[in-house]
Amino acid sequence: MSKHKSDFLSRIKSGFRSSKASQIDAPDSSRSSGMAERSRGSSPHPKSKTDDHGFLELATGSDPDVDIVAIHGLDGHREKTWTAGTNSTRILWLRDLLPLDLPKARVLTYGYDADTRSRECVSTNTIYGHAEKFIQELSRERNGAPR
Repeated sequence: MSKHKSDFLSRIKSGFRSSKASQIDAPDSSRSSGMAERSRGSSPHPKSKTDDHGFLELATGSDPDVDIVAIHGLDGHREKTWTAGTNSTRILWLRDLLPLDLPKARVLTYGYDADTRSRECVSTNTIYGHAEKFIQELSRERNGAPR
């Protein structure tokens, strides 16, 4: 394994000590304001469940030549799934670590209603339906990206 890869892996491993990463609060550096979010401001309490849906750009990349899109699984979250640590030391590795090794990559995460166990309201969409919506939104997102 190259030194470059081992440095990246060691940074990831050191950031992921908790086995309950998906239950940790999302970093305060995110905000919902549309399909492709560019800001890193904060709103501690989302206004609605759908505020965390769609694309969130975590790293713009330096003259990007590739897009990396992370999609969570069922019962996942577009930020919490990729976050580990304590309240004082949270690491969203897609934003905090990956760009260090891939500076020419634009990093996005995608959220969708993946709730299968809520007492309030569970998703009634199918995986196929989620996939269709993802492809449509990805196409719009990429058309607006500078190339």
